[in-house]
This record gives sequence, C-alpha cells and structure tokens, in this order.
Amino acid sequence: MLTIINSFFLNLCILFTLFTISFLPFRNRPRLTPTSPLKGRILLGVQSGVVALILLANALPLEGIFIDLRSIPISIAVLFGGWVSGTVAALIFLSVRFLMVTDGAYLGFYLAVLSIVGLVLPISLLRLKLDNTRNTLLVFTTISVTVFGAVLYYALPLHLFYPVFLTYVVMAYGGACAAYRLLQELRRHFENVQHQQQLARTDALTGIANRRLLNEAMANLNVEAKEYALILVDIDHFKRVNDTYGHDVGDDVLRELGMLLVAESEERHLVGRFGGEEFLIIMPHAKKEEVSHLAESIREKVSTFPFETSAGTLHITVSLGACHSNDIEVDSVLKHADEALYHAKESGRNRFILAS
Repeated sequence: MLTIINSFFLNLCILFTLFTISFLPFRNRPRLTPTSPLKGRILLGVQSGVVALILLANALPLEGIFIDLRSIPISIAVLFGGWVSGTVAALIFLSVRFLMVTDGAYLGFYLAVLSIVGLVLPISLLRLKLDNTRNTLLVFTTISVTVFGAVLYYALPLHLFYPVFLTYVVMAYGGACAAYRLLQELRRHFENVQHQQQLARTDALTGIANRRLLNEAMANLNVEAKEYALILVDIDHFKRVNDTYGHDVGDDVLRELGMLLVAESEERHLVGRFGGEEFLIIMPHAKKEEVSHLAESIREKVSTFPFETSAGTLHITVSLGACHSNDIEVDSVLKHADEALYHAKESGRNRFILAS
C-alpha cells in the first residue's frame, strides 16, 4: 500500500512541477479557450501529451499495465483548449505508448487506448456545453475515475484493485483540484505582473505611454528601423489655461489631446506624454512625406477640435516640431525635433516645422 501511495504522490509532484514549467510559454498570451487560434490549442495539446508521457515514465507497473495520473493533464488540455488539445495530447501519448510494447504484450496498450478514448471523447463533447470552471474539471475527473476504474477492475486481481483504485480516486480528485488552482494562481500572478509593468510604462493622467516607455522605444529605433521620425507636440499657451481655469481643466485638456493624438496616429506609431504639456510621436519606418502629412493633420484637427472640460468647451492650438532620420543617432533626431518645435513657437505658434 505504501508503495502505491508513494508512486501516486511522485506523479503529483511531477505533475505540479511540469504544469508550472509548461505554463511559461502561455504567460503573456490571452487565456486559451476552445475558440482560440488553432496554433495555441495544438501547442497546449503537445505540452499536455508530453506531461502525460513523463507521468507514464514514472508510472506504477502492475500486471502488465502502467498506472499513473495521465488523465489530469489530458483533462486540463480539453478544459482549456477543447477537443483539439485533447486529441493532440491523446495521440502523442498513445503513439509513444505503442512504442513501449515489448514481447507482443499488447494488452496494456489496448487498455490504454480504451481508457484514453473513453476519457477524451465524452469530455470533449461535454466541453462544448460546459464552461471553464473547477466544477467542469471535477466532472471530467469523475469520468476518468469511472473509465480507469473499469480498466483497473479488468486488469488487476481484487487484492490489488481495491488499494490501487482507492488511492487513484483520492489522488485524481485532489490532483485535479490542486492543478486547477495552481494554473489559476499562475495566470493571476502573471496578469498582475503585466498590469504592474503596464502601469510603470503608462502616464497616469492620460493613459498613454510615459517618458520611460518612450525612451525605451527610442533606444531601439536605430536597431529596428533605418528610417524613422520623431514629432514633438506642445500645447500653445497652456500656462494660460491652468492660470485661468485651474489645473483640473488643464488635466482635462491633456487627457483629450492624448486621445486625439492616438486616434490620428497609426497603430505602428507610439504616442506618449514626454513631459508637462509636451507629447512625442515615434514613427518607425516612416517616409518624410508621411511625417508632414501626420503633423499637419494633427495641427488642423486640434485647432478645430472642441475640448470638453469641467469648465466647458475650450479651443486650443498646438505647435509641432519634427525630424526625419536617415541613419542619424536618435539623440540628434530628438534634438533637431526640439529645435524645430522651438522655432515653430517662436514664429507664431499653431504651426509645424520639419527640421532639415
């Protein structure tokens, strides 16, 4: 009995360790569901199949069959990835199990096929109707206990069947609940890390990129893009807005301008608050004519845009300075854009100058 318990406990330890490791490729991806992209579901199936094989390598051999907790990773695969993940995991497991047949002893392999098919088929059909919850996994575990219990009853003498089956039931339910909780906690942890990273790179007031993220993006420009541009945007007479209406109204203007700049820019551009009332637009792989077109479009849009604030509707203008790079160091590009912005403000404001 102690040997049986030790074998299942070893399976559980291996299972939790492998789940933690195999979760890492999915940590920055959206939660997998049966409607997720096919590539992700196949990858989940491959990982679950490999986990099941490692459990098989550490299985308890009795009467020509291998007894382990393979049902848990396969059930998890179906729970998150649907029938595609479950089928891939089952095929990988059975293919390797077939290669393990020696001396024509096919009974264990046939029982493995029956148990895997008897598990994957019904739980895949149930997954179409049930959500991704712990209760659903417990339903899957009940099916696996029934299927594997029938196999064990057929293959083992009664004096072995009862202790093995009792231990299997306890370990299967306990392992399934613990594995589900482990995956949920891992997902929650990595989502919290992502959230904290996002906060560290996001301007608290406007919700767009902050100075830190902008600096990181500029540091990579010379490596990732031979041709790029930087546009600096500065609100004209912003101090007058703060002095007249208060800083809360000034914050409203900054928020709305940030959203307007994002809306006018393309997805490949990075828009951020560079400091105070100054914004920066990073344009990787941009032609010179694209820079002028975007800057003029922003200038005209802002000049006619009604900024809704707590003090009512305000109208503002912006000045813009930009520099287009052809293998120029990013520090020089930023400096030229800043000089162009300075000249735009000195020459009357509400205008755009592209540094030559």
